[in-house]
Formats: sequence, structure tokens, C-alpha cells
Amino acid sequence: MSSAPLDRLLRSTSVRLAAIYAGLLLVTFVAAGSVAWVVTRSSAENEIRERIALEVDALQDEFISEGSDGVIEAITFREHNPGALNYRLLDRRGRVLIGNLDIDHVDLGAYVLDIPETQTAGSRDFILLTTRMPDGSLLTVGDNLDRAEKTKDAVLEAIVWVGLAAVIMVLAAGLFTARGVLKRVDVISSTMKRVGAGDLSARAPARASGDDLDRIGGGINEMLEHIDVLVGDVKRVSVNIAHDLRTPLAHLHQKLEKAAGRQNLAEAHADINAATLKVAEILRIFDAMLRLSAIEASSASSRFALVDLAEIVDRVTDAYRPDIEAAGQTLDVKIEATPPVRGDPALIAQAVGNLLDNALRYAGEGAVIVASLANRAGMAVLEIADSGQGIPDKDHERVLRPFERVDASRTQPGAGLGLSIVSAIARLHDARLALENAKPGIRVTITWPRG
Repeated sequence: MSSAPLDRLLRSTSVRLAAIYAGLLLVTFVAAGSVAWVVTRSSAENEIRERIALEVDALQDEFISEGSDGVIEAITFREHNPGALNYRLLDRRGRVLIGNLDIDHVDLGAYVLDIPETQTAGSRDFILLTTRMPDGSLLTVGDNLDRAEKTKDAVLEAIVWVGLAAVIMVLAAGLFTARGVLKRVDVISSTMKRVGAGDLSARAPARASGDDLDRIGGGINEMLEHIDVLVGDVKRVSVNIAHDLRTPLAHLHQKLEKAAGRQNLAEAHADINAATLKVAEILRIFDAMLRLSAIEASSASSRFALVDLAEIVDRVTDAYRPDIEAAGQTLDVKIEATPPVRGDPALIAQAVGNLLDNALRYAGEGAVIVASLANRAGMAVLEIADSGQGIPDKDHERVLRPFERVDASRTQPGAGLGLSIVSAIARLHDARLALENAKPGIRVTITWPRG
């Protein structure tokens, strides 16, 4: 493995975590080893003390039953057994009767004494227990700590080897895991580079494991899907804007050319007036675009107040009634008392006006337009329905996007922004907007949340 990939591997999060875990594991083993060392030593010493105490009791019983000669005979026999204890028996005058312990003095009770190695095999540290026998003699029984030291060292060595093996396994597992993680990160990175190069169809591979990288990859894919949709919307809107502006600009150009070539002043004025109307039409499109942009970018909820929807619907329908009736249509208004809602009264009035304007423009002569406000389960529900030609079910979602029209040929007037503005206003107010087939016609419903 070259130095660059190795350096990248060692700098990976998985290896760093493995190193941290290995360090913690090592500290844990050191602490556990220290405790085990102390406990093992203490346990081994206690076992030796118990063995010595039992031996002293046995020799005292031997003295009671057989006397001093019985004790000497028992020590003589036991000294030659494997793993035998060490003994010394002094008479009342301090003379050594038997034993292999060569010590300068004795103390009654249990104690630890360093005995020169020339006199004993193994450890210099001895645990001794001295007791006075019934005839005044002194019996000393002892054992070195060699077995305790060996047991302690064996436990410590086992802990060291197990700890080192565990640390090596953790580091190896970290390196192995890091290689797999880096491969998946490289795939995700490659996907992002393809997206950066303009390939919006690229997607990060997803597995069914549901781990962290899968969640990251899933989030990236969701983001890319959204970006793909947004880019598609931008392209579509750009094409639609070009179509919607091209016609009035072409008409404007024609009118101005005609006006420039007119000899008759009245005819020139007429062409200029017609050109002015085309400019006004273009300005209305830009004004609608700016309103939609302002609404979508708005955070006006902080300026919301309690709004009486009944008053707004009544006022806006009264304003549109003359134009609707002049177009040979009928307006039916049904208003119920509803709880107040939090919102911007000007934007809500604009939404109601846009819906009525759409019905006025596209429902056709003789259509019946019904504007109703009802209280359903404590929520205010506004409905604007007409008996016109309606909107095909497959286009209900599409017509809510900017510059989308039911008329694909775009021969009818308008820019396709009316329902888009209504949709943006509904989203700003957390209201639910729905389009339904009124059979005939279209029904648009806005349901406000409880205030």
C-alpha cells in the first residue's frame, strides 16, 4: 500500500475510533491487572497462612497424644514430602531439636521474615508461625512465598497477553472497517463529483443495512432528487416565461414599427396606445412574478394576526360581483360563522381574488360561480367552485406550479401564475389547498388550521 492511501486510511474516523477504543481497552486491562495482581497475592498469602495454621494445630495434637518424640517423628516424615513446609523445634533451653529453618531468633505468633537464599530455595520472604508447646518448647512452621509469586506472575502474564491480543484485534478490526468505509465514502464522493460536473441523474448507492453511511447516502439522494426537480422547474419556467413574454413583446414591436411608419397622427396614436397596453401586460407578468417570489421567500408569520375570514370573503366577492355578472356569469356566496385564523389579511384577500379571477376568466359565459366559507370540525374551509370546463384530474398538481396552464398551446390570456400565488399563500399560512373535479367545473378548497 502506497504512503498516500495508508495515510488516508490512518486518518479515517474508523481507525481513530479503533485507536481510542484500543487505548481505553489497554487502560482497562492495566487497571484490571493491577487489581488481579493484588487480589492474587493476597489470596495466595492467605492460603499459605491457613495451611501453616492447620499444620501447627496438627503438630500440637501430635504432641498431646505422642509427646515431643511424636512431634519430632512427624516433622522428620513430613520434611521429605514434595512441597513440604519448613520446621524448627527448640527445647526450653533454646537448643534445636529438629528442623531446616536456620533463623537467629523467633517471635511468638505469625510474621514475615527475610531468610538468606543460601539457607532456603526460592523466595527469601517467609511466612512463619511460632507457638509454645505444653512442655515449653517452641515450634516454628513456615513456608516461602515462591508459589504465591509464581501464581501472581502467571496471572499478570496472562492479563498482559490477553490485553495485547485484544488491542491488536481492535486495531485490526478498525483498519478492516476503515477500508470498507473508505470505499463507500469514495463512491459517495464520486457521485458528488459527477453531480458537480452536471450529471444530475447520479445517485449514491444505497444498501439495506440502514447504517450511518446509508442514511447519509439516502439524504444525498433525496437532496439530488429535489435538486433535479428544481432544475427541471427552472428550465420549464424559463421556457414558459420565454413563451409568455415573446408574444406581447412581438406585438409591442409590431405596434411601434407601425406607429413609426404612420403618416396619420391619429393612427400613430392608436398604435402607440396598443403598444402601451402590451407594455402593461408585460409589467403585470413581472409584477405577478415578483409577488410570487416575495410570498415564497416571506417569513411573515411573525406579523400574522387573528383574521375574520367571513369579512374578507364578503368584501372580495362584493368587489368581483359586477365583473362576474357583466361576463354573463352568476355568483353565489354562502358564508358561515367561522373561528378566526392567524394570517395576513391582504394575502388572504389576494388568494380569494385570484380564485375568483380564474373562475371569471376561464369558466365561460353562463357559468355559476359559488364562493362558500364553512366551519368544519372547528376549521375554516373556503371553497371557490365553478361550472365551467374544469381542469383534468391529471393536471391538478401541475397547474399549481408557476407558469403552468391547462391550455398547453398558451393561446389564452394570462401567465399561469394565479394558482401558483394561491398555493404559495396557502403554504405560508400552513393551510391545505386541494383541487377537485366539480363535475362540471373545478372546485378549489383551502382549509385553514385551527387558530
